[in-house]
Parts: sequence; structure tokens; C-alpha cells
Amino acid sequence: MASPQSHSVLIVEDERIVAKDLQHTLAAMGYDAFAIASSADEALSHASEKCPDLVLMDIRIKGPHDGIETADLLRQRFGVPVVYLTAHADDATIERAKRTTPYGYLMKPVKSAELRSAIEVTIHRHEMEKQLAAAQRWFATTLRSIDDAVITVDVDGKIAFVNPAGERLLGAAGDQAIGQPASELMRLGEPGQPASPLDEVLAGRKTVAIAELRLDTPAYANRVISGTASPVFDGNELLGAAMVFRDITDRKRMQQQLEIADRLASLGTLTAGVAHQINNPLAVVLANSSYLRSELDDVGVALRSTDDPDRELAERIHELSEVHSEISAAGLRIGKIVADLKAFSRPSGETAGAADVGSAISWAVRTTEHEFRHRARLICEVAVLPPAMCDETRLGQVFVNLLMNAAQAIAPGRASCNEVAVRAHAEGDRIIVEVRDTGPGIARDDLGRIFEPFYTTKAIGEGTGLGLSVCHGIVTSVGGELEVDSELGRGTRFRVVLRAAPRPATAPAPAPAARAGHRRGRILVIDDDAMVHRTIKRLLRDHDLVCTDDARDALARIDRGERFDLILSDLMMPIMTGIELYEQLQQRDPELAGRIVFVTGGALSTAQVDSFLRSVNNVTLEKPFGMPEIQSLVSRMLDGR
Repeated sequence: MASPQSHSVLIVEDERIVAKDLQHTLAAMGYDAFAIASSADEALSHASEKCPDLVLMDIRIKGPHDGIETADLLRQRFGVPVVYLTAHADDATIERAKRTTPYGYLMKPVKSAELRSAIEVTIHRHEMEKQLAAAQRWFATTLRSIDDAVITVDVDGKIAFVNPAGERLLGAAGDQAIGQPASELMRLGEPGQPASPLDEVLAGRKTVAIAELRLDTPAYANRVISGTASPVFDGNELLGAAMVFRDITDRKRMQQQLEIADRLASLGTLTAGVAHQINNPLAVVLANSSYLRSELDDVGVALRSTDDPDRELAERIHELSEVHSEISAAGLRIGKIVADLKAFSRPSGETAGAADVGSAISWAVRTTEHEFRHRARLICEVAVLPPAMCDETRLGQVFVNLLMNAAQAIAPGRASCNEVAVRAHAEGDRIIVEVRDTGPGIARDDLGRIFEPFYTTKAIGEGTGLGLSVCHGIVTSVGGELEVDSELGRGTRFRVVLRAAPRPATAPAPAPAARAGHRRGRILVIDDDAMVHRTIKRLLRDHDLVCTDDARDALARIDRGERFDLILSDLMMPIMTGIELYEQLQQRDPELAGRIVFVTGGALSTAQVDSFLRSVNNVTLEKPFGMPEIQSLVSRMLDGR
């Protein structure tokens, strides 16, 4: 404890003799009784010049304010402790004095021993209270500054404290929340869950870890939190519980989005592989189907040209023709599915190009039509449109996302009462595509944020919040616009505005070339699938074909001096690819390298493969192909066209 001389005392006493006596007594004790005041104004003036460590205050003093009112003013302005001096101890006076929270109450005449005790106890108590108040301010400031929410409850589960982070989650200010049952302001856990972490802590008197827990409050619904809930003890007495937690909803959503992105990447790789594996046998099916159609037609013509046709055989030929039509239709349908898979799995970094908007819409409708079966009627009205300035695959992705959103906005079960309409038309040099649904609409507060990355109004796990932001990025990157308007209860309309691609200059029609006669060629076929070999041999039986499943064997044949008019080479092969074959042949025979036709399924195409195909002038034949395509191509190549 500091020496008495270091403590200053202000005496407020209107009886001059009593005041002087107190001043001398205090000085003899070693205190600095630096001033005497007889009124409230004098006391406040002295305190302003030098703030005392303690005030000895007579209750009855001169002026409009008595000692009790003056003590209250000194406490409010300067925070100094007050010890009352009075010759009056009636109940009313004592009650008034208590309301100013005095540190002591001495009866006149004051005894020296009592005075010293009152001063020392008062100064020590005031110093301890200042330290406690500073610690409480530091503690409160710390709790209010941290990002984690802090909520404490008493033993009855009523909120005793909440920091600003907790106030934001509760949607209530601290003074409104304090005293309210925590269970009424926040629901922890899934509906029907028997006990919240706070209940467990109060019942079990031990800390509970919160890994992931659902939180619903008046301000937020279906948030995810993590943290801890712990009991608060004073010795062995349980005072309540404290919960410290943070909102991890966005982090959880981003984690799920990353997982979805990883699954999509894996799915894209798997899809590409599946599409590639389907394309080879599908090429065989469709090519042989074309061949079978041709043979059946020839047989049918031969039968009809005889004088006495075999009716039973003619009927069988007709039945086989119908079977062929079904096989061909199924094969073409598989081909469309494979093409859609290729469009899904094939990355496209390009934003330029001339896109067939109608084709992109058709692809998107085929891809999403299963979503509408139990939700809404799908209406598609697409006028004849000019090409748009956009990559067609990425444009299709935009329409897929818009159609999926429209479908999922409508609850299943009343398909006849709802509709999703896709309408497209041209206005000058602009192409406008609208996707309108009769769903519940989008709230005004959400409309301004729906194009933000990771923003979604769907529950966690039901949406990534990326679809519309990706659509917006694709459309705006090519100078287009993506607009939305919505009305609650009436539905939503997305409007895609694209720039039409410049019309190419009209070239004069070339003079018709003299039709070259049929030319038989020697053709080298390189493919690692034996079925493809047999099919191409069948389709090109009028030519001299040499087939191999290894590009290295093809190079060896050329090195030995074998000559070929044309090379049909698969692009993706396990030992040596078609690209490597081309590069090797460029060194050996550049003219022959220019007569390679690359046969590809396309699904495993990468940016490197795409770049290669754009860098060479060689023709590409995509699987699956039919007999007319390959025969026409070979004829043109052999004729030098």
C-alpha cells in the first residue's frame, strides 16, 4: 500500500471550524488535504483543478445542491470515492446516500482512528474496483472483438451474455437477448433432436465438442456451426454454461463445392473414356448398318426385276429392312448420347467462334428433358437464327444450367399445371433466347446476388452456387448479356442476349467440275480395333486395303517401299498415336503425311489434340460414320478434291 502522504483528500464542509479541524487532523496523519469546499460549485471546481483520491463530504452544505447530490456529480464526472460526514442519521437520509454508492459513512464528531480506517479502506477498495473494472473492460472488449460467437446462459438456460458475433447470428441485440431462454432464440440440432449442447452441458456438467451442428435462429435458417460448449463453475457451484462457436456454413459449402468439382472432373474423365469406348463399336454398328441397307436394297431391286419373284423371300427382305431401320435408329440415338457426353466432358477454353444457337438449344433440351417429365410441360419455340459469336459447347452449357434451374424450381407432381418455355429469335444483329418458368419466383433480396459465385438459395448439398455465375461469365465474355426478372408466385425469366456472328462474304459459285471416273486406290488402314478393320474392308471393298493395328508397322511398310494413295489412321492408339505417326511421316514423306485422314472418336480429345488438328490441313473423319460418308470421303480424296 502506498504511504498516506501520496493520497489527496478534498474536504467538503460548510462549517469552517469543523473543516479546518479535519484538515489539520488529516495532515497530522500524513494525508494531503489540499482543499476545503463549502458548496457543490466549489467542490467541482477544486476537483477539476486536481482530482482527489477521496472526498470527505458533509451531507448538508450550502447552495442548491446538498452533499448527496454533490457526491453523485463528483462520482459521475471524476469517478472519485466519497465518504459521508454527518450529524444526522435518519432513515430517509441514509436511503438517499446509499443510492450514490458511498464508500463510508462517518458520524460527527469524527474520531481519528475511525477516520484513518475509513480513508484507507476506501482508497484500497476503490483501487481494487478500478483494477476489476479495467479487467472487465478488457475482457468485454476482447469478447466483442473476436469473430467467434460467444453466448453464456445461467443454470435455467437463460442468456446472460452475448457478444456482437452472437447478436448477428441471433438477430437480436444483447439487451434484448439477455434474460431470454436460449432455446427460444436459437435451435441447435435437427428438428426433433432431444437435447442441445447447452442442455447436455448443464445436465452433465462437462464440456461438449461441437464438430458440425445445425443452427436456426430468427435471423438465419439452416446454418452450420462448430465450436465448444462448457460449464461455468464458481468453485463447485455451477453458474451456467458458455458456448463459443463459429458459422462454418460458407466453408462447408465451399468444401462441398470442391468435392463436387472433383467428382465432376472424375466424371468427365470417366465419361470421355466411356464415350470413346462406345464410339468404336458404334462406328462398326452404324457403318455395317449402312452396308446392310445397301445390300438389302440391291437384293430387293433384284427380286423385283425378276419375272417370278419369290414372295416369301421378298417379305423376309422387307422385314429385314424394318429391322435394319430400328437398328439404325437406335444406333443414331446412341450416337447423339455419345455426342452429348463428348460435349460434357470435352473442355473448351475458347470463347470465340460461330455457334449454331438452335443446335445448342436442342442439345440442352435433350440433355435435361428427363428433369421435366414430372414437373412441367416443356415448350420450345426457336426461329431460324444466324450464328452467334460464342463457342457452341459453352453456349450449350449456359442453356443446360438455365433449363436445370427452371426445372428444379418447380416441385414435381403437377406437370400439367406448369410449363418451362424456351423461345429464341433474332432482332437485328442480336440473338435473344428466353427461358421462362412458372415456378415460385426469386425473392427481391436474392435477385441482386444470384450471379455471385457460390451464392445459392438451395439447401447445403443441393446446389453449388456456381451454375449461374458460370453462365454469366460465359455470356459476358463474348460481349453478350444475361438478364433476369422474377416475381414471387409468378415465375422467373432469364434472357440471354448474344451478338450475331459477321456474315461471311459471298464467294462466286465455282464452276462445276467434270466428274472424275471411279478410281480404285490402295489404302492403308491403321486402327487398334479389329472390328473397325473388317467394317472398313466391307465398306471400301472396291479398293485395295492394307490393315494394321500398329502405327509402327505402318511406318515399316512405308520404309520398305510400299506405296499408298491414302492412309486412314485412328488418332488415339496405345503404342503410337496418329499424331506421332504424322510427325514421323512428315520427316519421311511429307506428301504422304498430307494424305492421312485422321479417324477419331473425339471424346478423349484434349487441348493438345485440338491444337494439333487445327494446325494441320488433314481431313478428320469422326466416329461413328456410315457407308456414304466414308465412301464419299475416300472418293474425293482419291480424286484430289
